[in-house]
Amino acid sequence: MTLQTALAALAAAFVLTACGGGTSDPTAPEPSVPEATEVGQPIGQATRAVIGSAGGTLHSADGSVSVEVPPGAFERDETLSLQEISHQNHGAPGRAWRIGPQTLTPALPLTLRLRYDDADLQGTDAAELRLAYQDAQRRWIVPAAPSLDTAARTLTLSTRRLGDWSRFARLSLSPSAATVRVGQQLALKVLRCEVVGFDAGAEGDNPQLVKDCQPDPQVRTNGPRVNGLAGGDATVGTAVWPDPQRAEYLYTAPATVPSPRTVALSVQTLLGASAGSTASTFLVSNITIEDGDGCAWVREVDAMDYDVRVAAFEVHAASGNATYSGTGKLEVTGRLQRISAAGVPVVVFSSFGQAAAGRVNVHGTLRVDDPAQPYTQTYAASGAPAGLGSQVPPALLVLSVDTRSCTYAFGGGATTRGSVQGGPGASSDAVLTPGELHFKDMPLPAGTSRVIAVVALQAPFRLDTEGNGFAPWSSLLPLPFAPGSTLVSWRLGAAAP
Repeated sequence: MTLQTALAALAAAFVLTACGGGTSDPTAPEPSVPEATEVGQPIGQATRAVIGSAGGTLHSADGSVSVEVPPGAFERDETLSLQEISHQNHGAPGRAWRIGPQTLTPALPLTLRLRYDDADLQGTDAAELRLAYQDAQRRWIVPAAPSLDTAARTLTLSTRRLGDWSRFARLSLSPSAATVRVGQQLALKVLRCEVVGFDAGAEGDNPQLVKDCQPDPQVRTNGPRVNGLAGGDATVGTAVWPDPQRAEYLYTAPATVPSPRTVALSVQTLLGASAGSTASTFLVSNITIEDGDGCAWVREVDAMDYDVRVAAFEVHAASGNATYSGTGKLEVTGRLQRISAAGVPVVVFSSFGQAAAGRVNVHGTLRVDDPAQPYTQTYAASGAPAGLGSQVPPALLVLSVDTRSCTYAFGGGATTRGSVQGGPGASSDAVLTPGELHFKDMPLPAGTSRVIAVVALQAPFRLDTEGNGFAPWSSLLPLPFAPGSTLVSWRLGAAAP
């Protein structure tokens, strides 16, 4: 039984939904400023607060960002908004938010406070985190280094500027995490954001312009270490530095799985490796080594626990007089139960009938310029995964593993209840179905560890449901969607009986 067979068998009971990705409109003009980027698109719904002359605080929906307004910053009541948006800062690792109204200039500086967690530090260091705003020319400006509190794990910056803000890593090791089999090799390199001095009326005492973020072999580092050992060894794997003048490294996994099986490959940057650095920085990539004896163990597993995350994505579609543009993201955890017969080489697990938790954010606008009946509909939802009724689970994911070739197909998704505003008929609340996300024929990095982990996979999205793909919202017109990509990570492990 393949993934597509399993999905078809369940389709009668459930409208398969998930999150997908897209690219920006290919017909859009190129930025006129070399350092300009696209403007971020909303993810989920904004939080709002009315704050007057006495001051106050606005928090993001997940509590990771706060905007603190001191007394006297506003002369009268103002409605502040805070919304996460897609991160457009030259491809650097990070997240972005929009503070509105963007035309408002407070009399006193506001305080931006952003919390970070372990996921935000994968492949980088807290000392490399920076905040930048996007100006009217769509350039990213770093007004000053934020105040870093490693105990509270926060970045703090004072500013009178609202609008779009990015938290990004100036320097990172890529990939930040990976899984390899015994004896296999993995290439790693340093990603660096080039920031240069900038004026042009920018905010801050020493503002800088983010010119680009890309792999930079010229970053100066010391040689790689594995679990603290220079160059590693036969037990934890070896790391070589083919050219000491280039920040590129090659890791070779050991012949047998070490204990613990996840090792840390680290490099230390030298003083001045990144503009504005005041000290050396340790960049770490966590590498998990798996046995090379196949994945026959999957045949003995009755259930899998999963944790799936789809980073912020964009969707664009157009056909005739109808256009659609949307954004979204997905985080969901739960259990997959085996549904295939015992003894077959292809093992299928499904979340059907199992509980799930997490969060789904979707937002989109459908515009129809029909002269006879033009209309615009807005779709918006942000909340825990929800079902289509009492007979349907809050999320449906299907994992199919071919234990003969150690390949698998993993697909499915989740829904959330939201609102549909405008268009023909009355506006109403509805269960939004953002689409279908499929993974097919990906290498299965499995062994005796009974854990499948894939991090920061850049997966394509296409309408071809027999391959990797993104299928549009079932509630929309059948529009051709543009292929694109987003970052996807998941972790599955054999569940306890």
